[in-house]
Amino acid sequence: MKKILAKRCVMMCLLVLGYGLLVCANAQAQISVVVSKSSAHNPSEGDVKSYFSAVKFNWPDGSKVQVVDQPDSPVAATFYSKFLGKSVAAVRREWTKLILSGQASAPVKCANDDAVKRALSDNPNAIGFISSSALDGTVKEIIKIQ
Repeated sequence: MKKILAKRCVMMCLLVLGYGLLVCANAQAQISVVVSKSSAHNPSEGDVKSYFSAVKFNWPDGSKVQVVDQPDSPVAATFYSKFLGKSVAAVRREWTKLILSGQASAPVKCANDDAVKRALSDNPNAIGFISSSALDGTVKEIIKIQ
């Protein structure tokens, strides 16, 4: 009887732990495309895809878009695969070709969500992405990717 109770207890603990990990994974999987709180830009999903895919380089008012990236983070891998359907490496290759040919300027590289928010606060023409859990009053969410 004690063995059965012990097994049930272990199974319940694993179930609770597994649910907790699932909740954490789902929370982490949510990505927010953001701009500066002071930005007047409100791009469509298609425009955002074009900016991060290096297809479009200007906002509708003609000002230059500054893409802010987190190239070496799990957030970037999730963002590019879920939103653009591409790997980080594929996106880097596209940008590198354009940069080397002089057609585009390199995205600003940030190490984490906080660095992205700082970069956006300094430039109302910048656009980036962060974990949705990092949203605060310093940036404005344009799109949530689940």
